[in-house]
Amino acid sequence: MKLLRKVTVKQILTEAKKKTLLKQFDLEVIQIEREIEQMKFQLHKALKDVTEKSEKVMVRTRFQQEIENREEQLKSLAFKIQQLHKLEIGTEMNEGTVESISEVQVGDRWSESGRTEIIIKDGFIHEFRESRNEDDRMV
Repeated sequence: MKLLRKVTVKQILTEAKKKTLLKQFDLEVIQIEREIEQMKFQLHKALKDVTEKSEKVMVRTRFQQEIENREEQLKSLAFKIQQLHKLEIGTEMNEGTVESISEVQVGDRWSESGRTEIIIKDGFIHEFRESRNEDDRMV
């Protein structure tokens, strides 16, 4: 019988990965800052086209909300950059989970608490390991 099983993917932080992540974050910051400037420009343009005061308030509110969302994204990126600078080289970072097909047969040992992890280093699979997550055990 074949079963679907969740596999955790972790990335080992290396100098190269750290540089890549920092560059990616910097590009995201630049993109969001451009979006904010574009929205401010569009806001001024939209306000010139609207004559009624109530419509101006609605337009301003809608644009301000979008600008505030982008500013929150900037704060989140700044926090991620700060945390990345604090991480030591060799730290394992969670990348997410994927599903794997496992084949089981009658008589196989059932490992309820075991979880498989794939460890990635510089873009290559570095290691497979069975981990034990204490939170997954039943009482």
